[in-house]
Amino acid sequence: MVSRRHTGVRHSGEEALRGTVHAEVSRPPVGERHAALHVYVLPRPGTDDDLLRMAHACRPVLAGYSIDPQCGSEQGDAGLLHLTGEMLADVSSDQYDEAARADVVNALRAGLARVPAFTTEVGPPIGSVAGAVLDVWPEAETVALIERIRTAIRTTRGDQALRHSGGRPHISLGYSYSYSYGSASSDPLNSELRNKVVPRRAPLFVDRVHLLDVAWTLDEELGGWRMMWEPVAEILLDS
Repeated sequence: MVSRRHTGVRHSGEEALRGTVHAEVSRPPVGERHAALHVYVLPRPGTDDDLLRMAHACRPVLAGYSIDPQCGSEQGDAGLLHLTGEMLADVSSDQYDEAARADVVNALRAGLARVPAFTTEVGPPIGSVAGAVLDVWPEAETVALIERIRTAIRTTRGDQALRHSGGRPHISLGYSYSYSYGSASSDPLNSELRNKVVPRRAPLFVDRVHLLDVAWTLDEELGGWRMMWEPVAEILLDS
């Protein structure tokens, strides 16, 4: 199981079971654990090394702004870096039995089998009071992939599984681990990212997506959430 702290801030794709944690950071989810199935694109060592080097270069900058980096501490370790394709929001992941999970996997494989693999770019690093991200651009192929993922989920789970708009495609570099906005002042953060992190863009090769069981567990000592996931299935695109 991969694990890293996730703090419940609103960041498109990770709202800790949308409708439970929404836009207000000061209101963490009720309860101590929340889990949902997600479809992610995961950067990979050996394939996306320039991206991982850029993310790793951001770590010391983010550490000065109460932001928990999502990439691993070792060079080349992707950690929890991900691009969100979709969250299955109809029920928590523990309510998906093996048959239901297999239905989702089969629908994704059928829906994505003819989607060509592609290369896009991410960056530059952008900071905000909620953390830091790498926007995806060009985004057309990524948006089209996300729509195919959503169609596959709708086919097997219905519209009730799609309860949000994920916003502009991005990879989250890190999340602010304070429950009040303002812990990460975006102006000096962006100045440091701009001055200290070069190069500022990197390619991302997309030839597969991952269905993951993503969980958030409240860590009261930290005052935030620990994010972790278990793999469910890998779905290849047409390469």
